[in-house]
Amino acid sequence: MIVGTLFTLLFLFLVMGLPIAVCLGLSSVLVLLIYSDFPVAIIGQKVYSNIAHFPLMAIPFFILSSAIMHTGGVTRRLINLANSLVGAAP
Repeated sequence: MIVGTLFTLLFLFLVMGLPIAVCLGLSSVLVLLIYSDFPVAIIGQKVYSNIAHFPLMAIPFFILSSAIMHTGGVTRRLINLANSLVGAAP
């Protein structure tokens, strides 16, 4: 029952056009609120404590660096270098 509600809410939010991260978070929080006696104040604290780990900060910075490299044209030059060193794949 809980899993069905979770997936129903997830797909409902996806159909509504919300971003995937918001859909995942909102459906999880709503299922926690509906099916458990978990205090609402602790949900925010748990989310922050799980996000605030230093190794997890590497993921958005890696995405940001790739976007900067793509805008500057570095990625095209790296692909051209790899093609000239190894050869183009058939």
